Amino acid sequence: MKYRIDPDLKPLLPFKFKKHSTLTRHLMNAFFKASFEITKPKSPFVRERLTIQSLDRETITCYHYYKDHYEHKNMLIYVHGGGFQSEGTSIHQNMILKFAEHANLQILHVKYRLLPEYPYPKAFEDVVAAFQFLMKKSDIYKFPMLYVGGDSAGGNLAYALSLYDRDQGYHLIKKTMLIYPVLTRHTHFSSHEMHQLTPMWNQHLNQAMWQQYLATSEDDTYASLLERDVNDLSPIYIETAEFDPLRDEGIALEKKLKQANIKVIAHHTKKTVHGYDALPHANITKMMMQQRIHFLKGES
Repeated sequence: MKYRIDPDLKPLLPFKFKKHSTLTRHLMNAFFKASFEITKPKSPFVRERLTIQSLDRETITCYHYYKDHYEHKNMLIYVHGGGFQSEGTSIHQNMILKFAEHANLQILHVKYRLLPEYPYPKAFEDVVAAFQFLMKKSDIYKFPMLYVGGDSAGGNLAYALSLYDRDQGYHLIKKTMLIYPVLTRHTHFSSHEMHQLTPMWNQHLNQAMWQQYLATSEDDTYASLLERDVNDLSPIYIETAEFDPLRDEGIALEKKLKQANIKVIAHHTKKTVHGYDALPHANITKMMMQQRIHFLKGES
């Protein structure tokens, strides 16, 4: 099937895979990790490496980003995507730096543990650990407000953290930004059936991801999230891509939020594929980066 995607996004068309081998995953992650470490931000941006303890007493790495200084800037917890199995990339870092500069934020980028070695709930527990770390260190980081955001699988973890924050009665997270998020293990939406072999992400990869992610757990309370109630959540930003099996999940969440009178800002991008912002110079990527920044700045 041919997809009429934005001409700027045509370099993504060859990236159609039904599965990734173990070797491919290891090689990709080695490359992503190396490129991330090499591309250190230049002054006046700062990237500080933090080691924090997860809920099971293992250690995870987070990176604290800011421009010039961080005191009294709102804090964004950012969770990268990658099917719960890929490292964050330099593309994620470049996006984070734009948030730091244009939305005047400090950002904690969570490098959670990955599949298949660490199935659910490990990644979720790592994000909770980062959240608890900030709660304990709020006198150091001095953030007036706390936000959370993520893309794809990172969007799942970001939304799970918002639900956790509400469920625990903290209500500390004031904004949640979801970029083409993973929201449910169920595959009854038409976008799942329509996009069996779309570039970047497709239904084959999506099903394999869920099988691995929930391989050792019957409780999916903070994994399959679309089924959860949305009462008392803070404002939520949702972005979807047209040729993406996850598209209808985002649309369904938007509808559910509106029915519950939760403030939601939704952008359903056209002629796009999952992960389209891997091409930062594409016009659609530039336009949607502005929308994300407006939301984080309170200009939505």
